[in-house]
Amino acid sequence: MSRRTVSLPEAWAARLGIDATADVAQELAARFEHLTRFVLTGEMPRPGAVSAEAATAHGDLWVLAGFLADARTAMTQEVTR
Repeated sequence: MSRRTVSLPEAWAARLGIDATADVAQELAARFEHLTRFVLTGEMPRPGAVSAEAATAHGDLWVLAGFLADARTAMTQEVTR
């Protein structure tokens, strides 16, 4: 299997299913905005409760954490896919 070097926006456009790499920043910003609104406005469900909103927020957190890990790697080496 050959690996090719891709830019951080290219890698994340593919992971997020976005056609244009220019839209990656907007998508990540929207996910961050949703997550912070969910956490900071007190809309979080009680511990142990399950909701679609909580599941979406968890997914947003997972995506943002992955992006930050890749960004850190990109600052020290090339991102490969």
